[in-house]
Amino acid sequence: MLLNDFLNLIEEDAPLNLALDWDRSGIQVAADKEELKAVGLCLDPSPDSIDKAVRLGCDLILSHHPLSIKPRLPDKIDSFHHILSLLLSTGTCLYSAHTSLDVNPSGPAGWLARELKLEQCRVILPTKNIQSEFLSFTPPLQLETDKISTAFEVQKVIHHEKRVSGIVLPREKVETFLLRLKEEMGLFSFERWPSPGHDRVFGLGIYGVMAEKIPFSTFINKLARLLELKKIICIGTQPEYVQKVGYCPGSGGDLASRAFALGADVFMSGDLKYHKAQEIEPLGFTLDVGHFILEEKMMLDWCRVLRQKAPGIQFHYIKGNVPLYISDIPALKSSPGED
Repeated sequence: MLLNDFLNLIEEDAPLNLALDWDRSGIQVAADKEELKAVGLCLDPSPDSIDKAVRLGCDLILSHHPLSIKPRLPDKIDSFHHILSLLLSTGTCLYSAHTSLDVNPSGPAGWLARELKLEQCRVILPTKNIQSEFLSFTPPLQLETDKISTAFEVQKVIHHEKRVSGIVLPREKVETFLLRLKEEMGLFSFERWPSPGHDRVFGLGIYGVMAEKIPFSTFINKLARLLELKKIICIGTQPEYVQKVGYCPGSGGDLASRAFALGADVFMSGDLKYHKAQEIEPLGFTLDVGHFILEEKMMLDWCRVLRQKAPGIQFHYIKGNVPLYISDIPALKSSPGED
């Protein structure tokens, strides 16, 4: 598969125009390869993950976290310098889908909602509302729908006798789309009007409702299996039953109050700090599952999806490592001279 075609597949799930202003999603290190035969996916572009991907012969590495949020120079010998040297010397491309992936609830970020069978899903903190328009053509036009769907984020195509009689696409794409059609087809007749039923809201965190209430013990056991957890950090009073659930991968503690305002029985996130825990404790029950596991599972889910979309590419999932661990304290021994 050509590099640009694969980047289009990535950006179907993680559109760059949705990334938050402070973020650095997209190509991190460019390469001049036009064709991809092998792709590696990982959570972090760590030296270990990059080393493994290069040894496996990956032409492109797709990570969730960026190599660096802020521009910097390789002005000292460190892990950043090592990663750049390895990527540039092997001609390996590095791409990060960070908040561009986080804010799309229908993509990999929604994997846990799908596993828990949450319904009536909505984002907890909206960041962008993309309004849609409907265009109808009289008479119907002969259009290559595969090409327009990719280029213009077309959501719906209506055919009439093998020709396109109408399409739904984002309002911000309409003018560019019409100009392209006029360049290729000349004059044609059309009508346009809003299509609110196809509007899409993007943002951080997902809230949804299970079909029925379940005992907390049933919920936590299912969650432990999905996230491969043996221990978990809890904040607040444990509910007797769970039906309404909110979560945000990574450092999503700031979304807890919003989730509880929506009615969540449980909110899940990672990296909750002491004062944030104090702040949200009286609001509801929160689980700190750690920054790692929700996003690791998200990337693993994405790898499965991309394998189906691009069967001609060999995919390698490179497991991440949690830098934090729990250790037993060894029996204390008195130092010489101490009683």
